[in-house]
Amino acid sequence: MQSQQWLQRASGLLACRQVAPLINEFLNGLSAELPTDMPFLLLPTVDGRELAVVASEPDYFQSIASGVKWEVDDFEHPFSHALQSQKTMVLDHETLLYWQGHSGFMALTLNMKKDQHLAIYPLNNDKGAVVGILVLDLPVSMAAELVERPDWQNFVAVFTRHWQLLESIRHQDRQQSLLSDSIVSIRKEKFDKEQAEALSLELVGNSELMQTLRKEIVRVGQSDLAVMIQGQTGTGKELVARGVHDYSKRKHAPFIAINCAAIPDNLLESELFGYEKGAFSGADNAKEGLIAAADGGSLFLDEIGDMPLLLQTKLLRVLESRQFRALGAAKETQSDFRLIVASHVDLKQKSRTGEFRQDLFYRLCQFPIAIPTLKDRVTDVPELVEHFIHRFNASQKRQVPGIRFSAIDRLSKHDYPGNVRELRNIVEYACALTLDGQEIDLSALPTLDIEPDTDIESSSNLEKEDTFSNHLLASMTHKFDQIDDLKEAVLQFERAVIEARLTAFAGDRGRAANSLGLPKRTLAHKCIKLEIS
Repeated sequence: MQSQQWLQRASGLLACRQVAPLINEFLNGLSAELPTDMPFLLLPTVDGRELAVVASEPDYFQSIASGVKWEVDDFEHPFSHALQSQKTMVLDHETLLYWQGHSGFMALTLNMKKDQHLAIYPLNNDKGAVVGILVLDLPVSMAAELVERPDWQNFVAVFTRHWQLLESIRHQDRQQSLLSDSIVSIRKEKFDKEQAEALSLELVGNSELMQTLRKEIVRVGQSDLAVMIQGQTGTGKELVARGVHDYSKRKHAPFIAINCAAIPDNLLESELFGYEKGAFSGADNAKEGLIAAADGGSLFLDEIGDMPLLLQTKLLRVLESRQFRALGAAKETQSDFRLIVASHVDLKQKSRTGEFRQDLFYRLCQFPIAIPTLKDRVTDVPELVEHFIHRFNASQKRQVPGIRFSAIDRLSKHDYPGNVRELRNIVEYACALTLDGQEIDLSALPTLDIEPDTDIESSSNLEKEDTFSNHLLASMTHKFDQIDDLKEAVLQFERAVIEARLTAFAGDRGRAANSLGLPKRTLAHKCIKLEIS
């Protein structure tokens, strides 16, 4: 092959814009211009432990080479030697016998002709590192001469450099793609965080459980999966369902809600599917069902565990086909809605006992959401109370400014079997008994079942502390006429109460703060200000 031919082949390589076509062009050019039967490349794997075989059109030889693990540190085959020494190796028929200890290499060279040599040619990058190995079987008269020819070396150098250039461009593109993905991820994370914070205006509470709940709502809102909400009575299942709808692409479409337990079984089907005029006795006019009304939006079925089994079957078919037929209708109608269901009972257990269709359960449970009880997030009580007072003032045109620490302390110790709904009713009751401009105090609260304090020693210490505070107040009362600095007197009393409360709880600031109706951070700030160790 003449230098002009190598030059033409090199120009063909430079026309390639991707690595795979470049390698194919290189190997096909070798097959076309040289009397070789098995040109292939050995390239290091990602972990650098093995050499992988790359060939344009694998034949017998390449198939054998591809079926062997060519480990880079296995010096039983010559490829490892060429990789480490970075020198060209030309093996004649007799020299090949030296490497017959490696079964894979022996199988590769078993059918080589005696007048052929095996040329192993390392490919070096600009920094001198081996990036691959070219393997050729060539006639004796050509093998040693070819690898020494400048035009051949230039051709291989053009391939290697262009290959490295394309790899560099591909790496840069990959990095750019990763950077773009990272930016998109950061923006999405920021957006989700802002959405979750906005959701806190309705789903109130900064406990970890509530933060997780709001994140789940925002996340599922961006999909179109069916949502199953499980939570005790009064935890706010409809608020969660509304949140899923409001943070979805369907937010501008209707949100249709129905409580399956509040409607008799014989009427529930007509409420969902609707009916035509004359469909049954009393059907004087046609009525659109809730499934049709929810087209494009969301349908919320509360307490779905009370839905009759026969109606569950019909609902499953609607979910699968998105088609339904109103009672008495001649043809089916389509409705594209997002289904959100809720239940205060364990639907999975009901599906096991046959009280709820198992296939419907798994169809509904594409994205389950569990709402925590108020008892599990009692730290949210002060914030919830403030929220309910604000709502009461807005709806009743009242001006209740807040609630006393003693009343908050009492509310924080209640068990709340009715959860957030019970707390809301308690606060509204207390607001109704409180005059405008006055804070809610203990006398305004209804009778609550407070869990007994199991820490007898702490209770005893608190009684001692309260006695101490009362004695201090009494002693100061006799000296009211001697006070000439009101601010200092208040600070002394506050310091004495906090010190006594910390002593009662053996220095536990968290429990002391809770007993005083203060956030722990506020108590810590007062300790610094009042120089309480």
